[in-house]
Amino acid sequence: MFRRVIGYSFTSAFVIVIAYLAYLSTAHPLMELISNPFNLFLFALVAIFLFLAVFKGLTLLSQKANWIIFIALVAVVVIIQLFLAITMKMNMYVDSFVVKQQVLTMLANGGHFQDYTYFQTYLNNIFVTILRYGIYNLGSHVGIHNFYLLDNLWIMFSMFVTIFALVYVVKDALGVRMANLFLLVVITCVPLFTYTLYFYTDTIAMPFVSLIILVYYLYLKKGSWWLLLIIGLLFAIGYQAKPNLIILLPALLIHVWLARNYKKFLLSLAAIGAVFLLVTSAAMPFYSLFGFEKNDRYEVPPTHFVMMGLAKPAGRYNADEFNYTSSFHSKEAKKEANVKVIKDRLKNYSTKELLTLYNNKLKNTWTDGTRAYAWYINSTNNFTPTFNYLFGDRKALIYSFAQIFHIMSLLCIAIGALRFFRSKKFDFAFFLNVTLVGVILFHLIWEANQRYILLFTPLMLLSALYGIKFIVELMADRETNNWLPKLRRPFLAGSAFIFLAAIVCFGLQFSTLAQEKRPFHVYQVKQDYAYIGTPVMVDSIVAETFSANESFNQLTFKVLQKPDDSRKYRIALYDDTSGKKLRQFDLKGSEFVGSDQVINLAKPVHADGGRYKLKFTEITKGDKGHGHALSLGRYNSKNFSLYPSGQLYVNGKVVEHTNIGFTVSTFREQPLLSVAEFWILFAAFTSILMGLWLCLLKESPAGRIFTGQEAKEESLV
Repeated sequence: MFRRVIGYSFTSAFVIVIAYLAYLSTAHPLMELISNPFNLFLFALVAIFLFLAVFKGLTLLSQKANWIIFIALVAVVVIIQLFLAITMKMNMYVDSFVVKQQVLTMLANGGHFQDYTYFQTYLNNIFVTILRYGIYNLGSHVGIHNFYLLDNLWIMFSMFVTIFALVYVVKDALGVRMANLFLLVVITCVPLFTYTLYFYTDTIAMPFVSLIILVYYLYLKKGSWWLLLIIGLLFAIGYQAKPNLIILLPALLIHVWLARNYKKFLLSLAAIGAVFLLVTSAAMPFYSLFGFEKNDRYEVPPTHFVMMGLAKPAGRYNADEFNYTSSFHSKEAKKEANVKVIKDRLKNYSTKELLTLYNNKLKNTWTDGTRAYAWYINSTNNFTPTFNYLFGDRKALIYSFAQIFHIMSLLCIAIGALRFFRSKKFDFAFFLNVTLVGVILFHLIWEANQRYILLFTPLMLLSALYGIKFIVELMADRETNNWLPKLRRPFLAGSAFIFLAAIVCFGLQFSTLAQEKRPFHVYQVKQDYAYIGTPVMVDSIVAETFSANESFNQLTFKVLQKPDDSRKYRIALYDDTSGKKLRQFDLKGSEFVGSDQVINLAKPVHADGGRYKLKFTEITKGDKGHGHALSLGRYNSKNFSLYPSGQLYVNGKVVEHTNIGFTVSTFREQPLLSVAEFWILFAAFTSILMGLWLCLLKESPAGRIFTGQEAKEESLV
């Protein structure tokens, strides 16, 4: 009885929280979308009915036909990932950029860390660096020097393991039809594919999460104690890849206690703990083989991230917080300083302020269906149509698609959790939800970031699948497993109304999608990463070279510090081959506005593979101007350029492997879609909904919702 009360209480709170996250994702999304909250919610409902109709359609097909569909869906997942891996050469910002630079240094000096203060600060980045070095080194030995391809193929493999470990669980527990449905849910999850282009701790750790889930599922099914040792090994290696993965452990132990007994709980704790401690104790000696040594002078303790998690307005990364922690010269001193700030903040925050902070953290972590992929993966020198839709000016379309299915998954997770009130079982779906609660609580305490829940996104999709399954179960008679006649007509009427409303709302988007003009760029250069100041003064002239294959009419450069109004600057564009001045612009300090300074060219520069130079000079008359000088943004690199076709110069001297933040493009305004594209999409959308509704209308063989293995009630506890 006590455990059942825990189950009821947990489920009630969980449903409320997940429903609130669905509300925040609908009413307060972080990114630009082309739909209003009403349309987002409507299309999320459509998505739920869509999956229900697809499953109904799968029940109309034979087992053999479902296996053919299964193979086809697997091929679709692989083809999408392979297409992105082969065709996209993307660079990453922030930590992943630092990791790649260190790896290139290791390749040049025999595999040893060098100038690695950053890694002594953030120990969690050592494993990913050594792994990446191993991949690059192996690639070099077999003649593959395309590091972009090596990165992408490894993460593609990681995503493959991540997805299909869970597909195996679904297939084994619920049958091939549900496995097909899960694959369709996966295909709608945009970040699982876009993050194929992101080599960092999150993506290399994802397979460990899914493999832990798979092995734990097998343990629940078979009860073999040695499976706990494998779980411990996966936890130990996965922890080196991404320490946040450890959130799974308490969730797993809680579920063992609820679903089994205290003896099983203690056995699980002992077996997993022993292997975990054994492997993790060997980690640092292993890292030392690559020349790495710990240094408490630089290491950031976990309390630092808790302190940042309590910083206004949303507990995100903050440079001032990092500088504060770094000002102390030992790990213990840092910990004490962090704890003091944590206590002060908790003491000084009013209840309203604390709730506002937590609400902001929920929004910043859970309301972005893209997991902020376009912020972390946004640097390239190949501006393909795929780039335009995933990362460029047309990405609002993909963003909206991702957000709709993100809201759908949250709604299905909440619906699926309600199943406990009916089954009263601490089953596998219950375990998934316990894990998600752990993730929510952890990120309320820890530093908040949309990308941080990427690690557990596949679990969210699996939990959402159980929500769809629960809706199907509600439509079925528990004795005969047939469609309930009293629910069939209301369900058909409701789905028809939802589908019709969606078709009408889609049609009403004609003006927004096919007539309303929006900014659109055809890029020649897009180098957005700029966080270090490069001053432009009378005695400090800055120039940046670039190449352009097509005409351009707009130049943009990053301004880290706006100049004082008393100063004046000249921005000149030269043909770098002939030295001829092509354009010149004189700007007063007061004319610099914002962090992106845009210069529109009255007449486009007709380029055809030529080389050009942007030159920034201060032309303040008389004495030097008062106040701040102009400071352009650039990044810091020792061996890797984000824009290798250009070069930064300061007073005529080359700054190696570095560029300012700037873009060169043809700017125009145009709709997101052409009229023809809109009506093709509208016709396809309408046809799909009509076809799926006809599937709902048609009776399954013998009226059964499930057939074969799908008719069985999974028994994992």
